[in-house]
Parts: sequence; C-alpha cells; structure tokens
Amino acid sequence: MTAAAEDRSTMDLLRGSRITAYSIGFISLVAGLVLLFRPDRELQIIAIILGFLFVVSGFGQAAEAVTTHRRGTYWGLLLIRGLINFGFGLALIFWTGATVNVIVWLVGLDFVITGLIAVVVSFMVGKEGGRGALLLEGIVTIGIGIVIMVWPNATKNVLGVVIGIGLALLGLLFLFSGYQLSKVKATLSSGR
Repeated sequence: MTAAAEDRSTMDLLRGSRITAYSIGFISLVAGLVLLFRPDRELQIIAIILGFLFVVSGFGQAAEAVTTHRRGTYWGLLLIRGLINFGFGLALIFWTGATVNVIVWLVGLDFVITGLIAVVVSFMVGKEGGRGALLLEGIVTIGIGIVIMVWPNATKNVLGVVIGIGLALLGLLFLFSGYQLSKVKATLSSGR
C-alpha cells in the first residue's frame, strides 16, 4: 500500500469515527436532557426514547465497524457492540409489556457491555487515536450501567433522572471524543 493510500485510509477512518462520535454524542445529550428535565414521563416513553437511541447508535457503530475499521484488529468487537446496542434498542421499542425491572436490566446491561468493549478497544488504540477518552468513556459507561442495575425497583422518576444524567454525560464524552478526532485529523492534514 502506498503512502498516499495509507493517508487516505487514515483520513477516512478519522472522518467516519468523528461523525459517529458527534452523532451519538448529540443524540445521547439530547435524550439525557429530555429525561433530566422531564423525569415524570411514563416508563414506556423512556424505554422508547432509549430504544431509538440504542437503535441509531447501534446501527452507526456497526456501520462504522464494517466501513472504516475493517482493517483494524478490533473491528469485530466494535461490530458486536453495535449489534448488541441495536438489538437492545429494538427490544426496548417493541417490547411494550416489559416491566420496570426488565427495562432497567436491559439498559444497564447494555451500558456495562458497551463499556467493557470500549475499555478493551482503548488498549488496542494508540494514544494519538484517543485512548484516554475511550478508556474514560468505557469506565463511565460501566459505572452508569452498574448504578442502573443496582436499583432495579427505583421509581420511574429516579430511573429517568439517573438515565438522563448518564446519557448527558455519555453524550458529552462522545462529543469530546469527536472533537479529539477532529484535532487529530487536522494535525494529520496539516502535516502533509
């Protein structure tokens, strides 16, 4: 592979990752703020909002894994993360008879699995590729998932607020990751 082809491949990877990080960050932040400022929403509405978030982010993560990370050693983990999020999202949207405990466990488990995969992938990424932000994202995501699962009998208001805070923080972390990827891309572009 020529140096020009490698540069183009790196730029495509950064562009795809940046767009995914910004998209998931924005959606997470908006969903988190909605849940934070409107925690009185019915449980099914919360589940549907979270379901759409998981479907969109899962699809984006799976597409990114296949299109931009295919040459990396961890693309399979990214694809699994996307498919898990997508599947849990569909369950939250269409399983309207789910109890509070089931919804809480689905959401919490998704956060823990996603966080664990992010931690593993963070050790496969170079420091320039955002290892620190990815590791922090993974640890925060695992913590949020555990907190969600520890209190499965919480009221819907507490559930909405806890998930809202978690999603808002996760959204901010994804937006920060997108910003970091933009800086790396700009540095690489100017270095030519």
